[in-house]
Amino acid sequence: MSAEPEVLRETTPRGPLHSYRELRKVPGFWRIVAVGMASKLPNSMVELSLLLMVGRAYSYTTAGLAVACLAVGTCVTSPLRGRLIDRHSPRVVLLGCLAGYGVATGLLILVVSDHGPTAWVLVTSAALGATAPPIAVLMRTVWYNAADQAMLNTAMALDSAMMGTALVTGPVLAGWLSLSFSGAAPLVVIVVLTTVVVCLLLDTPASPQSDRRRHWLGPLTSAPLRRLLIADGLFVLAVTATDVILPIYAKEYDAAVFTGVYIGALSVGSVLGSLALGAMPNLLARGPKLSVLLCVFAAGVGTLALATRLSPLAVLFLCPVAGLVIGSVFGTLRTVGGDLARKGEITETMSWLTSLDMAGGAVGAAVFAHLAVVQGSRTAIVLVPLVILLSAVVGWTARTPAVKQA
Repeated sequence: MSAEPEVLRETTPRGPLHSYRELRKVPGFWRIVAVGMASKLPNSMVELSLLLMVGRAYSYTTAGLAVACLAVGTCVTSPLRGRLIDRHSPRVVLLGCLAGYGVATGLLILVVSDHGPTAWVLVTSAALGATAPPIAVLMRTVWYNAADQAMLNTAMALDSAMMGTALVTGPVLAGWLSLSFSGAAPLVVIVVLTTVVVCLLLDTPASPQSDRRRHWLGPLTSAPLRRLLIADGLFVLAVTATDVILPIYAKEYDAAVFTGVYIGALSVGSVLGSLALGAMPNLLARGPKLSVLLCVFAAGVGTLALATRLSPLAVLFLCPVAGLVIGSVFGTLRTVGGDLARKGEITETMSWLTSLDMAGGAVGAAVFAHLAVVQGSRTAIVLVPLVILLSAVVGWTARTPAVKQA
């Protein structure tokens, strides 16, 4: 008789939100969600904020270079900041980065307001990226340490959905603050928001340390992880290429009204897809499932390429479909990356993924913007699925080991 309730529980069908209900049992779930969402906003706001502020006082060429320097500063130093968090107290690293970030922001605002030399604008922009507290990266480590192994796919899917939401709301907020108050207002808000998130993350426990001596390359000594990083860079290259090509297509075919709507529709599809697949964590399993999702993304962009032959309105309708698995791929990359990370190297591993995100995005924007202008947007977008398929091939071999490395 005592076994009957257990049998009933096992045979009770699980609803579509079962995984999220289980994830809610994680201690401090709502606090993690709130801090996680807040941690995404600064990154989603900073590039447009910098572009608008510098663009008001200088040329937009200079503003574009400032944004590029910001990206370089972030990309080059992100793994180092992740390593420092893994090897030392997160509190010390976060507070140190926050102090540098506040100083860099203040200097940048002063230089721009005084119409200082362009070189100083670029240097302070790079310093802004180099000192940014790695709060979004640390949140992935928080999820990885807090969630049960079976819930990691759902947790990373939720994290990706929050990132997609921030990419829609952050630029809107940055633009409104810049137009309603001043060019410096968004950067001030970013510093305040970053400070609040840092204060909430100061009690994050330090990563468990491995007993063995570390190689100076850190996580990069793992061949599967190196392949995962390449797959990540190619994937983000393709996503950025799509983001760049669609506005050029809209302008090329007299549909400028759809310029921002295309990107928003992709983001909406990404958020909804992340939440939907997060409810089915087995579909976000590790190993070759990453390549399966990438193949689905390639098919979606391929369909989008066909739609460009029909009409701008057809492209708009298919943008959410093309974006459905973008967030899911991001989440799966983080899940597999965390699984491949050695003990005491999770934050640095997540930081390497962030660096490859930025490197892939920079290459994708530069190369495909050029192709779209020279060869036409329809020709350029046809090449994007090929990049995604290459990412899928590389990602196929980035398998999670059967026994996690210690």
